Amino acid sequence: MLLVGRKAGELSARTIRRVDQLLAQAYGEKRVEAGDPLDGLVRTILSQNTTDKTSIPAFRTLKDQFPTWERALAARPHEIAAAIKRAGLAPTKSKRIHDLLAQIKQERGELSLAYLCDMPLEQAREHLLSFRGVGHKTVAIVLLFNCGMSLFPVDTHVFRVTSRLGWLPEKSTPESAHDFLTERVPDDLHVQLHLNLVQHGRETCHARNPDCPNCVIRRFCRAYKTRRAS
Repeated sequence: MLLVGRKAGELSARTIRRVDQLLAQAYGEKRVEAGDPLDGLVRTILSQNTTDKTSIPAFRTLKDQFPTWERALAARPHEIAAAIKRAGLAPTKSKRIHDLLAQIKQERGELSLAYLCDMPLEQAREHLLSFRGVGHKTVAIVLLFNCGMSLFPVDTHVFRVTSRLGWLPEKSTPESAHDFLTERVPDDLHVQLHLNLVQHGRETCHARNPDCPNCVIRRFCRAYKTRRAS
């Protein structure tokens, strides 16, 4: 059950911080060291429609076989597909990665996205969106985790949990939720809260049959309160 309908301004930083604290107690505090933006972009592509258990080893295999992105670009897509097979959808992802590398090389003359971190946020976001196959969620993940920019990524789990909490306005979409939550979640919570909402969605707030009795944030959840009252 998804439940939205919050009026603008109702979501307080105090509530967000309390939810963050409870999730951190349940799943641990999260800190991430910034990495290379191009590595981050490729990792994000590999993570689509799969889990970290498969995408992370696939990325390691890819880097082992192609130590530089120049070598990956020189390879054929089917060679990249063989390296990332365990991540699933290998033919599609390999072509996307190869096309992305080719586009960056053509436009920049080198295979690096390090310059993104020196851009103003909006410019960096629009620039990343100009690459084929790169959407708002991917942009937010890369700029947050690799450049430390103030964006709040919204994936399927984050959208489901925050919808059930009642944090989002009516008729919200994952795309609109990116901007809505970025404006309201305190900057210092972007990394930890995002990661713990994802983990909460995977382990407790399932799409079907959410484990409400064991939910550490159920007292803040509008869907839970509504279900109990009905």
